[in-house]
Amino acid sequence: MAIDKSKFIEQFKAETVEHIQKLNQGLLKLEKKPEKKELFEPLMREAHTIKGSAMMMGYKRIAEIACRMEDGLQSASDQKIIMERTHYNLLFKCLDSIELLLGDKDKYALEAKGIDEPYFEQILKEVDLAFSGKKADEPAKEEKRTEISGDKLAEPAKEEERTELSGGKSWPSPSVFTTDKGSLRVDIGRLDKLINLSGELVISKIRLNELVKSFMGKVEDQEGLSEDMRNLIAGLKTVYDNMDFSISNIKTEVMRLRMVPVSYLFNTFPRAMRELAISAGKDIELEIKGEDTQLDKGIIDDMKEPIMHLLRNAVDHGIEEPVLRESKNKPGTGKIFLNAYQKGSQVIIEVTDNGRGMNINKIKQQALSKGLVSKDKIDNLADEQILQLVFTPGFSTKEDVTDISGRGVGLDVVREKIGKLKGIIDVVSKADEGVSFIIKLPLTLAITESLLVAAGNEIFAVPIDTIVETIKINPSEINTIETKEAITVRGRIIPLVRLNEVVGLSQKGIFEKRFYSVVVVQSVEKKIGLLVDQLYGRQEVVSKPLGEPLKNIKYIAGGTILGDGRVILILDIPSIIESAERVEHKQAHEPIIQPAIKKKEKTVLLAEDILSTAMFEKNILTSAGFSVVIARDGEEALKAAGREKFDLVITDILMPKMDGIELTRNLKKDEFYKDIPVIMVTTRESDRDKRRGLEAGAEAYILKSDFTSEGLLDTIDRLIG
Repeated sequence: MAIDKSKFIEQFKAETVEHIQKLNQGLLKLEKKPEKKELFEPLMREAHTIKGSAMMMGYKRIAEIACRMEDGLQSASDQKIIMERTHYNLLFKCLDSIELLLGDKDKYALEAKGIDEPYFEQILKEVDLAFSGKKADEPAKEEKRTEISGDKLAEPAKEEERTELSGGKSWPSPSVFTTDKGSLRVDIGRLDKLINLSGELVISKIRLNELVKSFMGKVEDQEGLSEDMRNLIAGLKTVYDNMDFSISNIKTEVMRLRMVPVSYLFNTFPRAMRELAISAGKDIELEIKGEDTQLDKGIIDDMKEPIMHLLRNAVDHGIEEPVLRESKNKPGTGKIFLNAYQKGSQVIIEVTDNGRGMNINKIKQQALSKGLVSKDKIDNLADEQILQLVFTPGFSTKEDVTDISGRGVGLDVVREKIGKLKGIIDVVSKADEGVSFIIKLPLTLAITESLLVAAGNEIFAVPIDTIVETIKINPSEINTIETKEAITVRGRIIPLVRLNEVVGLSQKGIFEKRFYSVVVVQSVEKKIGLLVDQLYGRQEVVSKPLGEPLKNIKYIAGGTILGDGRVILILDIPSIIESAERVEHKQAHEPIIQPAIKKKEKTVLLAEDILSTAMFEKNILTSAGFSVVIARDGEEALKAAGREKFDLVITDILMPKMDGIELTRNLKKDEFYKDIPVIMVTTRESDRDKRRGLEAGAEAYILKSDFTSEGLLDTIDRLIG
């Protein structure tokens, strides 16, 4: 199961900054009082922590630098060397480099700043040399730089405000900022043109990248190239690196120009709601939250009508008359809540009322009378599926048509408009408690990340935001339910849709494959498996609307251009799921759901002192159906084990108060825990450490450098089934 790490990156960065601060403070204390040997242990722990979490999140350079710091501090702690000013300078230099790497993980962007691979190799070499006891060469004196700000020459930064880098370069300290408080009104049409131009730049960058890689690959193995040719190749790569860095910055800044607070939208509703309440003869309060949430202005402009429709429905269908509310022991004044917040790369808008809720039986009756579903199937639909019927064209439970309720215009129009914005809508209802419509929208429509997949000889883009995981299945795992194909994923039956059938292409070579590739995609709470012929990996794409005659083609959301110039189509995942979800019935789920419920009863004790790493591992475990309790050190984990009996223990090794080795030894002394599996997940990769972990009683030992969600879950399956 592939877990999206992006949601944990900001947490990782924030924690690493804290660790850097602690290391800075600790090194200053140690430099003043080098005789205090107890100061080494917390410094080594902080460096080890950065190394482990960076390795988990894919920041390999940070992990390498932190590893060298830890080794150097260990040598000093073991009195193999005596720390001098040179050693402290190097350690501070390492911390400055880590902070720079946190700001930009992309190697081309860093190289465009002059921070290239030789720079990092030099740092590692200097640390190794200094802490080996040999004398390192003195670095070259730094040259004074003149900073240009606006149209004035700025004075060179003071020594205490600068961060020294290798090669004689120096950069302003991260704490130094330049701000411009001016503002300028710009026509929205100009911003739209700028968005389109930045999109074209991204496409050109992708194309240039393909050409550069192709050119480099052809000449890399050729011998006897002239010096001029080699300089030309190096110059071409430098030009691309600079362009990549600049275009990435342009794209980010242009996207920000379009972002405005949703208060721009929400502030239009209070007056309208007052008028609607008076017209309906009801007492209603509108409560707004999250108005500072930022969203693309183009999306905000198109969301006014759908939200207004939902608010009208809440007034007309949801909130009861004051007398009726009081008869139910409710306050006479009804409430409607409008809330917005950002979650990952999406903005969530919720429209909620505390009215009567939706009548499930009435929805069933209306669906039967309109012929939306057959009598023999409607009784097998779960309540969540029945609620989805309100989005069917022409559906309404209102017997009389009013101006407030939209004169027969149903929720299908709302979903259609939201779908055009690449958003999704869901509904939750409780009898006599109210209804909540949850709308999920992308932050922007222009540039998104997608997974490229193949059906036959054609390539398609699947938006990353819709993907849960990618899996391999054996042909024997495909079952047939009511003439439709389905597979079991994590104990749940989900429909299987063959992409080649969706787009009407031949399934070239698929039957020769031993395993099929399946992309599990999700829209709100609905999941399907999308069977594809091949996975090509992630790529940033610029979505373009389709013109005639492709504008209304089914299951396609737009088009984009690949680096090799090919035009491909972007799949409309919500509409594909909607067509497949109709066959997923409650009755078909029951035999398979039973094992999943049993699995969820199993609890895991997770001992990990790094919050971002702990939350990353917890996300994997909870997605697989486990209940997880997190302990921030070995001592806290041992206390938790005394209060509750866990089915599995997962622990890091190096933790404050009590490490993972000691925790495991203590657990294995307990009569109950002697047979409970313990898995160690750690950066300690020496044979000695592995032997110590297994001798302490651990059943499995997983290195963070080799960590994958599939590997962890496979290990758990072997240990506790």
